Amino acid sequence: MSLGPFRIGAALAAAVLAGVCLPGFVGSVQGGDAQASLVLRVAPTGAAGTGRQDRFADLPQALARVAALRRQGEGRAIVVELEPGTHRIAAPVRIGPEHSGAAGTPLTLRGAADGSSRLVGSVPLPSAPLPPRLRERLPAAARDAVRAYRLPEALRREPAFRAPRRLRETHPRITEIFDPGGALRPAQWPNAGKSGPDGGWPTIATAAPGGLDFTLGDAPPLPDLTHERELWAEGFWRWDWLLETLPVARVDRHRRFELEAPPYEGIREGARMRLVHALAALDEAGEWWRDRDSGLLLAWPSPGATELEASLAEGLILAEGVRHLRIERLRLERARGDLIVARGGEDIEIRASDLSWAAGRAVVFEDVARGGVSGSAIHDIGASAVRLVGGDRATLRPGGLFVRDCRLTRFSRLSRTQSSAIELDGVGAEASGNLIADAVGYAVYLRGNDHVFRRNEVARLIHGLSDTGAIYAGRDFTARGSIIEDNYIHDIRTVPGMEVKGVYLDDMASGFTIRRNLFVDVQQPVFIGGGSDNTVTRNVFVASSPMVALDARGLTWMAPSLTQADSEFRAAFAAMPLDSPPWRMRFPKLAEALSDHPGVARNNQIVDNVTIGGELVTFSEKAEAGRQIILFNTRLDGPAPRSGDLAALARLAAGRGIALGLDPETLRRDELPPSPFTHPRR
Repeated sequence: MSLGPFRIGAALAAAVLAGVCLPGFVGSVQGGDAQASLVLRVAPTGAAGTGRQDRFADLPQALARVAALRRQGEGRAIVVELEPGTHRIAAPVRIGPEHSGAAGTPLTLRGAADGSSRLVGSVPLPSAPLPPRLRERLPAAARDAVRAYRLPEALRREPAFRAPRRLRETHPRITEIFDPGGALRPAQWPNAGKSGPDGGWPTIATAAPGGLDFTLGDAPPLPDLTHERELWAEGFWRWDWLLETLPVARVDRHRRFELEAPPYEGIREGARMRLVHALAALDEAGEWWRDRDSGLLLAWPSPGATELEASLAEGLILAEGVRHLRIERLRLERARGDLIVARGGEDIEIRASDLSWAAGRAVVFEDVARGGVSGSAIHDIGASAVRLVGGDRATLRPGGLFVRDCRLTRFSRLSRTQSSAIELDGVGAEASGNLIADAVGYAVYLRGNDHVFRRNEVARLIHGLSDTGAIYAGRDFTARGSIIEDNYIHDIRTVPGMEVKGVYLDDMASGFTIRRNLFVDVQQPVFIGGGSDNTVTRNVFVASSPMVALDARGLTWMAPSLTQADSEFRAAFAAMPLDSPPWRMRFPKLAEALSDHPGVARNNQIVDNVTIGGELVTFSEKAEAGRQIILFNTRLDGPAPRSGDLAALARLAAGRGIALGLDPETLRRDELPPSPFTHPRR
């Protein structure tokens, strides 16, 4: 039996996370690579009796043995198996060239067959007395519920519990506190409203020039902030597509605040913001606050949870230059940064695993030749979930990186904007057969050339934002050749007064192919922001209008970026050897593009699409229909099949001659996880 592209959600919940091998992984997880293997075992933290030569007290000791065996000429496949239980680490475990396997005989880092092996970067916190001086500063309703815990020395010395989060700082280091249900949040004002984590944002009444000072409106009432010494503010200071978190330098009794550094492009009146890490706001379960002077953590645990842990390790696994590595059947969780980082090397695969509760990213592959993530559940990630950078753009050589048959949910929970489930950069990466749902971030951020985003289900993303898209690319005229095909994209909408897109080719993104996708209930399904040479063909649009929107921003507000020598757009253009043979062969006219009216949006082919009850194509900002190829698109007025009747939608498409490249019978929408918009903590 083969897993359909979207059945992975049910299978992961019922099989992988219980330690049972998925169809398609039998032979690779239980056999194949593991045949005739040398097995080394690692005892969980605190276990006794590790004196055997094949059983080690921790993972670094086992890897030291692997390196010694390789130096002695051991050529067999080696399996390092983490026994059932929790394996704690305080720093990333390095795997390097000295540990490498070979083709057919890899090094495998594996969890137990019952799925209970956890590699975690957190430490338990001992309880401590609650000092009366701190108890008195708590809201009255919290004084009998809040408990005190002692932080480890490394976290006590930290000048701040987190780093600032600005436009370019996509995954700042953040200390997190956990109970058995997941991460608690620093005490915030105001608390999330009944509408979920996007409710309850106060707005800025006045903002001073320079982007540092602002005052809040009259409601809701502020807590007493007189004694707060480590207060932060997060806000959509200027744009509703960018959330930045910055330390507060001063606050007075007149609701006037001063930030330590200005946000990107300053502060506008009416912007949404909230305060973070205020003891005076520790007023409900699931919140915490750190006292920098005493090294104590004050927390109101969730009902029934009294034991807390703090993330300590910056990451869990650092693979540098290693070849032929497998990481499988493991639970990896709780790091202040990224869970797994692989730099250099080749043939590295993470499979049939569960990755969660990172403050940064789950997986980062940079300059790895061949490899990726498959058959895994990735959830509750602070920033982007998976970043793949491989290949060589100068020669357009593909890197062979992939994310396949994975379930990615509740990512971008801390870095809520400019984060994605999957980030594809470099050349020739693939994301296929994945379920991507229930987060504030993008599904995929496409940078570089010749990537493929295929047979994915994309649902319920970017809620509460504006001017952004579930599938996003932009600001690099040379980033061409990527294909978005055979995807099911649905329920992409935001709050009233804002707008979001399904596929957003932003700021001159050009040379993309969008074909055979099914869009259902998407606010603006395809938006071409000034680009050229894009193809939109044989897609079906239901309750998603207009089908395609197109502007020519290169002739209006973006025109200076095309002429100014130091602009980001020109820098990206100059960075590629467009006159070289690989580029001339792949993109023959690109080298002369800036000298041939680059601001004109042209040669976008919008052909043979079907929309039910919506507009076909709309134009704005000097875009002209006559410069595009728009043919054979059909608008149907009849009622669309009922919501969720995907088989009927597929039959409708087939009746118009469009064979969608996905099987509606395999879609499991009823098994999506709870939405983060109704469950703020999760």
